[in-house]
Amino acid sequence: MKKRVIIVGAGGLARMIFSWLPAFLEGEEWDWEFAGFLDDNLKNFENGSYDKPILSTIKDYMPQELDVLIMGIANPTTKLSISKELEQRGASFMTLIHPKAMIGRNVNIGRGCVVSPGAVLTCDIEMSHFVFVNLYTTIGHDAKIGEGCTLNAHSDVTGYTELGKGVFLGSHSVVTPGMKVRDFAKIGAGSVVVREVKSETTVFGIPAKRL
Repeated sequence: MKKRVIIVGAGGLARMIFSWLPAFLEGEEWDWEFAGFLDDNLKNFENGSYDKPILSTIKDYMPQELDVLIMGIANPTTKLSISKELEQRGASFMTLIHPKAMIGRNVNIGRGCVVSPGAVLTCDIEMSHFVFVNLYTTIGHDAKIGEGCTLNAHSDVTGYTELGKGVFLGSHSVVTPGMKVRDFAKIGAGSVVVREVKSETTVFGIPAKRL
């Protein structure tokens, strides 16, 4: 029997994942079909731009035996809360790695992650669960990426860096070697981190400073 692939969320990230889904799942040993999306806004696709339905609200969804979920939500706090809730109901999340991403040696990737085309994960990297790595993002050697992080397009996480739980990196941001970005911190687009960033703070600029 075919597995039902379902994307959690129906916003921009979810639609981007849907666009690449055949490439993501190419070569899988099991048969699959894309069933649709989960989103609390059931009217999201009323303009008819997508031929796959929003199956249910997230709060009302109950996993079926053959369901496999993909996390399509970018906000770290939201996706961690929703993934925990769904897993408690018995949901199973898969990790997607696009064939045009480059993955080096000794790279450990947790469940529920998405690695986009053009991303480069060099070597000796520990990546926890529900991490999203966007287009052309690079993660250097010996980096540690915490659960629920979102690394937006063209961001650069260099060697020996550490991102805590739920960190959000804006596009084209840089975390310089050996720096630590603590839990749920936000790095603005184009910013360069040259010193430790404390938990739940937002920094911006070159060098990045607290807002």
